[in-house]
This record gives sequence, C-alpha cells and structure tokens, in this order.
Amino acid sequence: MTLRAKIEALAAICMLIAGALIVRSYLDARADQLRLQATIAAQQGIIASAQQQMQSLDAAAKQRDAQTQATIDAMQQAVARVQAPQQIASWIPPQLPTPAPLAVNIPSATAANPAPDAIAKIPQQDLPAIRDMIESCKECSVKLNAAQQDLASKDQQLRLAGEQLSATQRERDAALTAAKGGNLWRRIRRNALWFLIGGATAATLGGVAHH
Repeated sequence: MTLRAKIEALAAICMLIAGALIVRSYLDARADQLRLQATIAAQQGIIASAQQQMQSLDAAAKQRDAQTQATIDAMQQAVARVQAPQQIASWIPPQLPTPAPLAVNIPSATAANPAPDAIAKIPQQDLPAIRDMIESCKECSVKLNAAQQDLASKDQQLRLAGEQLSATQRERDAALTAAKGGNLWRRIRRNALWFLIGGATAATLGGVAHH
C-alpha cells in the first residue's frame, strides 16, 4: 500500500471516529434527556400535589377566619345593645352557668346617690363554679396567646414553603430547558474539537503525500 493510500485510509478512519463520536453523543444526550424528563415528570407530580395542599390549607384557613369573625361580630353586636345598668345587671347572670342563679340588683337612685353601686348576691354553692370559670378564662388566655404565636409561626412556614416551591419550579424549568438541547450540543461541541483535530491532521498528511 502506497503512502497516499495509507494517509487516505487514516483520514477515512478519522472521519469514521468523528462520526461515531457524534452519534454516541446524540445517543448519550437522548438517554440523559429521557432520564431527566422522567425526573421532571415526578417533580411535577410532587409540585402539583404540594400546590394543591397549600391551596386547600389556605382556603380552609380563610373559611375558618371568616366563620370566627362572623361569630365575633354577632357577639359584639349583641353586647353593644346592652347599655343601661339594669340591662347589664340582667345580662350578667345568664352568662355564668352556675348551680344556683346569681342575683345582680341596682338600688334605686336618690338625690344623694344618683348612681348607686350594683349589689351582687352569690350563693355559696356557686363559689367553686365561679372559681373554676375564672381559672378556665385565665388558662384560655394563655392558650390563646400560644395559639396566636403558633399561627404566626405556621404562616411563616407556609410562606417559606411557598418560596421553596417556587424555587423548585424554577429549577425544574431550567432543567427542562437544558434537556431540550443543552446536553446534545454540549457533547457535540466537545467532540467537535477532536473532529477538527483529526480532519486537520488528515488534511495535512494528505497535502504532504500529494507533494
């Protein structure tokens, strides 16, 4: 075999190797793309489920807040209608579920005492119940304060979860964009260097053989 034939054979081999590298790059990029798409599909399911849960929690919280506010508004409106001292004296006993009814009386006003103090008659058997109600009110106040702090913490956690979810969505979108062409073209650019080197070498050797 002449030198020219050897050089031409070498050039052909270089071309075949370059072509094989490009085909291999395409196959590897395709496999990577399929794996990435499978991962993205799984992430999309997780993201959709998280979004649905967050929306459900937000809707439930809004409905609960609306119901609570409606109850408070109704209570405040009812109390606002109790203005006169006699009305207040009559309103107090039914609010306290004691074993025996309380009695709250207001003496008649006189010139010397136009606003006499109310007189409450508390049966002795009611004292334990009143004690327990006062203690319960104090405990409720403590629990309410803790619940408000917990709610603020949950709101913050929900906000952070939303931010993390948004970051995950951005990462997913970036990965999807890369999967559409980044892997293949990155491999082709890397292997193109060897293709150019091989082609240049073959061309040089061919020129030498020609001369």
